[in-house]
Amino acid sequence: MEEKKPFYKTAKKGKLYDKEAPMESEKSLMQTYYPKTAKIIQAFVADACDRLDYEGSFLYDEYPDKWNMERVCQEIEGQLEIQAQDLSENLLGEFIRTLFCQELYQRRCRRNRWR
Repeated sequence: MEEKKPFYKTAKKGKLYDKEAPMESEKSLMQTYYPKTAKIIQAFVADACDRLDYEGSFLYDEYPDKWNMERVCQEIEGQLEIQAQDLSENLLGEFIRTLFCQELYQRRCRRNRWR
């Protein structure tokens, strides 16, 4: 299976983003700690973002449109309703753990950039 590449990696100056590799590795590591439900949801979120990863996408606007963000989230939620029987009942706990992993990732990346 061919590796999906974000738009910025396919641009002419993709070599400038080589320093992104350690952060991507760190992000992947943190995502392995996500609870089961968060991993399922993350896959849907990543897929939606992959489809929106193109030149001119609202993802890259200086101020992304909140309405568009909400619409994408509602589409993801609709897709997940189909698989609701697989999702955990402890959503609050899983949400907290997921946000903790995300915050940990951001702080580790910031610290590594300043070293």
